[in-house]
Amino acid sequence: MDHHPDERSTMKRILTIFAATLVAATLPTWAQTAPALKVGVFDANRVSEETDEGKKIAAKLSAFGEKKKAELAAKDKEINDLRAQLDSQNLSLSPEKLQQMQKDVQRKGLELQQAQEAARSEFQIEVSEAQNKFQEQLIRVINQFGRDEGFTLVLERSTGGVAFASESIDVTTAIVDKFNELVKPPTADAPAAAKPPAKKP
Repeated sequence: MDHHPDERSTMKRILTIFAATLVAATLPTWAQTAPALKVGVFDANRVSEETDEGKKIAAKLSAFGEKKKAELAAKDKEINDLRAQLDSQNLSLSPEKLQQMQKDVQRKGLELQQAQEAARSEFQIEVSEAQNKFQEQLIRVINQFGRDEGFTLVLERSTGGVAFASESIDVTTAIVDKFNELVKPPTADAPAAAKPPAKKP
């Protein structure tokens, strides 16, 4: 039984970032002849799947989900074992013991339901935090990319109302590279320099 939202569908929700991103603070003042526009499109799904940060988020959510699955599975097994014990000893148990075991099964069943709800809530919190962080990073990267490359407008392919876009203006790979350049995982602290051995007197 799946006790928490599917990680893949969750990552799909993370990818629906925004309809379009303007990368110029202000558009140039129009003269008698309109200035040339430089437009690009990108695929947010690919950005999430191909960037180091996107892979890290997917792995983190997957690990969190698997941990909660294991916790819920342990509780479920405990209930099933207690039910099996109750069935096998039903005729030999005293009425008081039988009643107590039945109450234990009901109590543990309620605890499992509560644990399932808690796991779903915790998972949604993890997803929300990851989504907000990724959105902020992606917007920052695209704005930097647009300024560096002289784009007037950059649209997201799936949510930006792009009915057709030539491959020649697809900048997804460049954005993936820019993302990995600007958003790097923290580096481990450099090991302390080895102290020279103390001189013997």
